[in-house]
Amino acid sequence: MGCKELIGSLRAAGDEKIKAMHAEAEQEAERIRADAARRIEALQEEYVRKHAAEAAKQAEALMAEANRTVRAIGLRADRALAERLFSAARASLQTLRNAGYRDVFTGFARELPQFTWKTVRVSPGDVALAREQFPGAEVLADPGIIGGLEAASEGDRVKVVNTFEKRLERMWEEMLPDIMKEVTGQGT
Repeated sequence: MGCKELIGSLRAAGDEKIKAMHAEAEQEAERIRADAARRIEALQEEYVRKHAAEAAKQAEALMAEANRTVRAIGLRADRALAERLFSAARASLQTLRNAGYRDVFTGFARELPQFTWKTVRVSPGDVALAREQFPGAEVLADPGIIGGLEAASEGDRVKVVNTFEKRLERMWEEMLPDIMKEVTGQGT
């Protein structure tokens, strides 16, 4: 084999090696690109998951705050309604003075413990009734009392409040849940 042929053969072999190296480099580049694309996709999915988790956390926090606000508004509304209902109930106490009130007042007086009552406070319309029931006591008219009486011993050592107003106050906490259910339509 001559020099020219040897050089041609080496050139051909070199060209083949260069082509093979280019092909191998291209395959390696393609593998690296594919690997990079997979990693980018994985990072994007992770970002989406993290972002979705963070968004879900924020949405949950916002919903919790909204629910707290709704509950607070509901409680304020219930409290305002309860106060209005109490005022309405107190205003309606006057109707208890209608028919049979003499017997009611006498019953209230009998509920008091046996004691020497020094002063008795009553509604201005009950002064005569109180004088009948408590002949030895000083009877005082109190426009703040709708019905019933307040009795006190000497020096106010013993004091009993047996008025419509006080009875309403004492029973209100027990009555209120049923009234609220009826008013809000939940009791049906």
